[in-house]
Amino acid sequence: MIKKRFEAYMKAVNDHDIEKALTFLSENFKLTFTDYDFSIDKKGFVDVLGWDKGVNGRISWKGLEVEGYSIKGRFTEQNDFFRLIGIDELQAIMVYWFNTPGLIVKQAYTPLSGQPSLREKLQPAVEWAKENRPEELEAVYPQGQMQYNQEMGERWVALLREWKAAA
Repeated sequence: MIKKRFEAYMKAVNDHDIEKALTFLSENFKLTFTDYDFSIDKKGFVDVLGWDKGVNGRISWKGLEVEGYSIKGRFTEQNDFFRLIGIDELQAIMVYWFNTPGLIVKQAYTPLSGQPSLREKLQPAVEWAKENRPEELEAVYPQGQMQYNQEMGERWVALLREWKAAA
């Protein structure tokens, strides 16, 4: 049952059906980024799903291990934002924990070692935007901070396409 629920959830995520994806999450859902000791609750996760939609994100996986009420595997994320800054993919180990009704209560994200640095790869586009599109850069990257939601994802992709075309 857990694996089927997981696959249905991931289909909704990859189809960018945010409303459907949210139905697979418990009310107390938490996404934890283990390397940063940072968590996002279900309300904040809406923006993460929106970002994925805005940047045309795709997630694939392999080596799934189901143990009780958890699923663990190696996940690969690809999207237009990554591609435009020269990153083919990011990989992580993710673990999903389910409650007895089959809702996801927690997701832990641990990047694999040796992943490219987003900040480093983004820097040439940021330098270009400072000179050529400063207002847009400030909107999408205020004080050098990413804003993860659908609108910002779409605006970043448009800005990066403009940067690529100008290069």
